[in-house]
Amino acid sequence: MHKLMNGHLLGLLFIILTSFNLQSQVNLQIDVKNYESDTLILGYYLAEKMLVKDSIIRGEDQKFTFTQDSLLETGMYMLVSVPEGMFYQVLVPEDDQEFQLTIDTTTEEDLFFEGSEENTVFYEYLKFVDQARKETERLEQVIVNTDSVLVTVRQALREDQATINAMVSARQLEVIRDYPNSIVALLLKSNLPFVFPEFTGTSEEIQQQKYLYYKQKYFDNLDLDHPSVLRTPIIDQRITYYLESLTPNQADSIIKSVDHVLGLMDMESDVYRYYLSTLLNKYGNSKYIGQDAVYVHLALNYYGMGKAPWTDEDNLNEIVGNAKRIEPILIGKPAPDFTIQREDGSSLALKDLNTEYTVLVFWKPDCNHCTQAMPHVIEFNKKWKEQGVQVVTICTMNGDEYNKCWEDVKAKGMQDLINAGDQFRRSRIFSNYYTTSTPKIFILDKEHTIKLKRVPAENLDAVMVELKKLDAAAADSGQ
Repeated sequence: MHKLMNGHLLGLLFIILTSFNLQSQVNLQIDVKNYESDTLILGYYLAEKMLVKDSIIRGEDQKFTFTQDSLLETGMYMLVSVPEGMFYQVLVPEDDQEFQLTIDTTTEEDLFFEGSEENTVFYEYLKFVDQARKETERLEQVIVNTDSVLVTVRQALREDQATINAMVSARQLEVIRDYPNSIVALLLKSNLPFVFPEFTGTSEEIQQQKYLYYKQKYFDNLDLDHPSVLRTPIIDQRITYYLESLTPNQADSIIKSVDHVLGLMDMESDVYRYYLSTLLNKYGNSKYIGQDAVYVHLALNYYGMGKAPWTDEDNLNEIVGNAKRIEPILIGKPAPDFTIQREDGSSLALKDLNTEYTVLVFWKPDCNHCTQAMPHVIEFNKKWKEQGVQVVTICTMNGDEYNKCWEDVKAKGMQDLINAGDQFRRSRIFSNYYTTSTPKIFILDKEHTIKLKRVPAENLDAVMVELKKLDAAAADSGQ
């Protein structure tokens, strides 16, 4: 029994409801004792989400009955009490979605099932583990309270703890062996301890070898083809940790890891469909600078290569088209060339900007965020203009509104900056730099390679300090 509101967990309980797209009846009969409400909520996991499937109303027989003419999709479901938020998760075998369940809200005893072998197996395992945990905790308390001189006693107690842990591991392997295709096995196998081989070398070399080996073998005990895996919380925990903790926060590294994860999945499975869509949105909306390269990779190499066949034509064209517009301005790419005009009509070309760093600031007079950003840009320019950094502001207004650019330059005190625009949009600078929103800031190096983009104006100074440090370190190392 669990309470959602305060996180008090009394055990791990699962509902597993499996579907082979066959017409079959679901009949779940739940008898909840000492429960005043007439409603239970049937919910389920979908990767990291907990969603509502349906509400179940107490019948005249005082039981809660959920029926359905087709099988529920396999995965972890839960029964949630109203309004307390206590939830109970129950295993339902894929070949039998008709069973009875009895719950007593006043006790911490296991749920009682009729007609569910897999629940029996699972709850016996949970009870065994809980008893083992209590015994090891009791032994630990004895060890803590034992006089340090009684070395033999302490050693004997540690050996008892090791024996209990070995018994738990043996029981875990026994369940996996006896029920290899069950959801119980899926869950238990995913929690098997990781065993490293022997490595040689310095401590740093050994640590690096362990990291690489762990990353290579990370998904070995998680069956990504199991029909229930998407509707368990274990899959998202694993994938998130792999991408965010085991993978360096660099676009090239993330792309390799994303390809590895998707490559482990059956392209026709719901798991693949869910995670390809989820990862596309994750990196398309990422706040981390440079991760849009992952979005571009997924859009062009998966959606653009026919590996997302469920996507309708309009959405597909939007996804791929968006990626193609972003690709030329990814970090590390040459900045798109341009020739634009200053207020006096004289030309300003990218090739004319020859300082160590160039900061391009796309802005618009009627943009509130631009108004907030510009004082930071002006202060940044004062500090860095004598240190090999020049700031170029590019007003995105055009046509009859173009003169507002120059009025606002004076109003905002921007005269000390290099200010330019493109009244008739002849240079294609706004489409080439994909300025659908403002302000938008790029930092280019002397060769006009895009070093950073989407830099917040208030962070420009700190970013430039770090950028110069990194570039100096790279130069010293000969990179």
